[in-house]
Amino acid sequence: MGMDVYGKKPDAPLGEYFRRSVWGWHPLWELCAEIAPDLCGKVKYAHSNDGDGLNAEDSMQLALLLDQACNNGRAAQLAQGRREEVCTLPDEECYLCGGTGKRRPVGQGPGPGNEPCNACNSTGRRRPFETSYDADAEDVREFAEFLKHCGGFEIC
Repeated sequence: MGMDVYGKKPDAPLGEYFRRSVWGWHPLWELCAEIAPDLCGKVKYAHSNDGDGLNAEDSMQLALLLDQACNNGRAAQLAQGRREEVCTLPDEECYLCGGTGKRRPVGQGPGPGNEPCNACNSTGRRRPFETSYDADAEDVREFAEFLKHCGGFEIC
């Protein structure tokens, strides 16, 4: 699944469309919200495909703040800080086998069974989902370029 971000009134091809997988969009938006909490706070449903977004003026303002954060190193620092924080998260009980290391046959749902668990390699523990999500300063810069030309955007 991906997050498709469409420009409302693009003035260049670069502002027509921006896409990230859910694995990339969520941490990217979190970085944006760290950099510009007031502007990003206007987007209540940033982590869904409900069509929320910003108008042209707010999009341009966000672009400028993101550019500034990229240029002064803050975006890279925030991305690295998130990466380090995520690495310290403890393993969780496996959702598929319930921590037993054995699961039901495919198609029978999660829970203890007799099959080896492929979600946790039969350990009963796995890394939290947050460790699968990542974004860096280059992602922030690419989104800023989109924002400069989108004329407002909707997340669909």
